[in-house]
Amino acid sequence: MSCVCIACDVKHSRQLDKEQLQKALLKCAEHLNEEWKEELLVPFDVRNGDELLGVMKRYSAGYLAIEAISTILAVDGIYVYIGIGLGELDTTDSTVHTMNGSAVLNALDARDQFLKDNHPEAKYWQFNEENSSFFFHTKDYPYQALNALIFSIHEKIINRSDKQKEVIKLVEKNKNATYEEIGRQLGYKSPKSTVSYLLSRSDYHTVIRMKSSLIELLDFLQEPFREEES
Repeated sequence: MSCVCIACDVKHSRQLDKEQLQKALLKCAEHLNEEWKEELLVPFDVRNGDELLGVMKRYSAGYLAIEAISTILAVDGIYVYIGIGLGELDTTDSTVHTMNGSAVLNALDARDQFLKDNHPEAKYWQFNEENSSFFFHTKDYPYQALNALIFSIHEKIINRSDKQKEVIKLVEKNKNATYEEIGRQLGYKSPKSTVSYLLSRSDYHTVIRMKSSLIELLDFLQEPFREEES
């Protein structure tokens, strides 16, 4: 079955409180399993104390899940290596402890042999220790294009200022609010123009379109495999 495996390993986990780390990872897994329960082949779970793994049906759903993982864990100051393996799952009757297949192997390779070992193919896509790092891996097509795109997206995100983040948070929370209303809520003297300027400087709309492009590409790449399965 065509699928995506996500394999996360916490950066510098030995420096973190084990109990708090376990609690944060389990909470993240619970959120993922509830939010994407219709997409799961192997539910997300914690392994070896500092790993978070799971398998999902659609490549694009996997991308949305890793966005959620990095966001949720960052709140607790936890950053991870995230290996994203595209491929197949041998059987759906498995757990994170027993699962096997090319998607699983590709995810573990992406995480351990590429990101954690700072492989030459991955070093250009690495972020510092205060941000999560991502790496797609598959034998089926040129995966570095996917890595280039996801790196470009997150490079823009992590370089945002506090003011830009604040504006974006309100814009996404209040979908129907105008820039004028958002700006007034934040106390800006020129509410509409200031919000517009901050969004422009943050590449907010560019990032939205880049994410949409990545989702579209992932769906396109998986479609031939899904047609074979049907």
